Amino acid sequence: MSFTKRHIFNFLLFAAFFAPLGAEVFRTQKTVMLAADENASERKNVGINACASIKLPEDLTFVQGIEILVKIPKVLANFQNTILYSLYDNIAPFPSEGETDYSGKAIYSGLYPGHLSWSIVVPLVKGNTITQSPYADKTLIPDSSRGFIFLRNQLAMKGIPQEVMAAEFEVSAKTVFTDFGAIRIRANRDSGEFSVMVDDAAAKPNDAGLIFLKPGKHSVSVISEKFRNEVRTVVVEQAKTTEIELELKSVEPTFAFNAPQGTRIFVDGNEIANAGEVKLEAGKHAFKFVLGGYEVVRNVEIQNGKHYDISVNFEANIKESE
Repeated sequence: MSFTKRHIFNFLLFAAFFAPLGAEVFRTQKTVMLAADENASERKNVGINACASIKLPEDLTFVQGIEILVKIPKVLANFQNTILYSLYDNIAPFPSEGETDYSGKAIYSGLYPGHLSWSIVVPLVKGNTITQSPYADKTLIPDSSRGFIFLRNQLAMKGIPQEVMAAEFEVSAKTVFTDFGAIRIRANRDSGEFSVMVDDAAAKPNDAGLIFLKPGKHSVSVISEKFRNEVRTVVVEQAKTTEIELELKSVEPTFAFNAPQGTRIFVDGNEIANAGEVKLEAGKHAFKFVLGGYEVVRNVEIQNGKHYDISVNFEANIKESE
């Protein structure tokens, strides 16, 4: 047995032993590394017996799938339904350009038709709006947690002339966005201290603080018992996040005192050392002001969200007589 054959034999034995249950072991002529983006800007040639590892965008917030765009050379289009494409999960080892031996589990397969172009649309989430068409094949949902999807080409039957075997498909991949956009509220207070209403309906942000909405104009209300309500009108764009910056203001009533120097201030019987730090809850309160032998008492109904200017004047009446 030659070194090359012995190497192949050892690999197949090792992969068969350690491959996950249901996985198959296969060899490819070439692994093509490709990145998916909004414009399908990267194009690579993938042969009949080759694989493509398609890197997913890091941010998948608005991505519901990947569309693999395949340009089929005319010479291969004449051999429709003879070349198989398959989508794999549980690929091992991690794909790289130098790797040719893999194990994995095929989750979906299809045949290239007799067209000059073909789309393989791979949904990544449940509840997607991706549809199948005469020019696009919709696959099952693969495991995308490792940041890539893996496509393999192979012959489905014999009969292709040897000179045709060197032909290659031109492959690119683009993101398929959801039909939604989102808003994110950034406030100077903890999100647990307020609730959000969108178009008069309760809305709860996800773990990333996003509220997904249909594109268009929306009314957003931030409601709290501790802070003043805020209302904003926002325009949401598809596959984009609209940031709403809010400076929530407390509904605690505020006070400003104007009294002669030396005046002692009492609220509900307790003397206030610093009038600038008076904080009171809504309700009835008794204010008492003392200066020397003079005393003024006022009872006030305090309401949330209001400011109170309190001025104190001590009057002295002098009457002249003979």
